[in-house]
Amino acid sequence: MLTASALGEIAGAVATVVGGAFGVWLFVRKVWPVVRSIPSGVLAFARGVITAAQVLDSVKGLPAFIDRTDAQMAAIHHELHPNSGTSMNDAVRRTEARVAELGETSERLEVGVAGLYRKVDELAEVDDRLWSEIENTGGAGADGEGQNG
Repeated sequence: MLTASALGEIAGAVATVVGGAFGVWLFVRKVWPVVRSIPSGVLAFARGVITAAQVLDSVKGLPAFIDRTDAQMAAIHHELHPNSGTSMNDAVRRTEARVAELGETSERLEVGVAGLYRKVDELAEVDDRLWSEIENTGGAGADGEGQNG
């Protein structure tokens, strides 16, 4: 028969096996998913670190870019606003003023040339009339003979 001490030993062994099985089940159920995700978490963290390094590397040239852009904007501002006469704005204003002067000069020339055409027409009429009178009066021709001659 089994003695009390033997039954105690069997009960202890069963409790140890059941406790061990429960511990393995608990580890597989609760702890293993966390342990299994550690490599992917480390990998994701490493990817994040690499991405952050790439972003920082691409941003390190930003101050120089901003300085260049500021200088270009200042140059553009200088050209687009009136200043001491050297800007594009000043040049455009001078050009517009000269074009307006040339337009006025052109208008005066057109009026003057039209007047000259009128004078030429008037002189042509006078010339025709004089030649007609010369021919009608029988005046001297090219040989010097006149009416009285």
